Amino acid sequence: MTSPLKRIESYPEESKRLIGIKYEDFITLVALASKRHRDKQAEIEKRKIRLIASGGGRKAEMTPKEGVCLCLVYLRQKPTFEILGLLFDVSRTKANNTFNYWVDI
Repeated sequence: MTSPLKRIESYPEESKRLIGIKYEDFITLVALASKRHRDKQAEIEKRKIRLIASGGGRKAEMTPKEGVCLCLVYLRQKPTFEILGLLFDVSRTKANNTFNYWVDI
């Protein structure tokens, strides 16, 4: 099953049908969301009491671009989180958590 993000990157003219916005607007939205994501992470780092050195721990499963695309696919198509997880190759819970994180941003 092809990821919606890969499909959009391969065929930008289909982005309006899949996520509801033009590809150029999607790229702009990803850039703005990435900046807001970095700011939010920096704020969290300021308040965090570290037990492990910075840079340690598990890396993120999804890029900001994938997270924004997941959020837009959900808002446009309204699939269950089980189906959304299958589309983006993550668990149902991860799809739900990712959607709730990126919809706030």
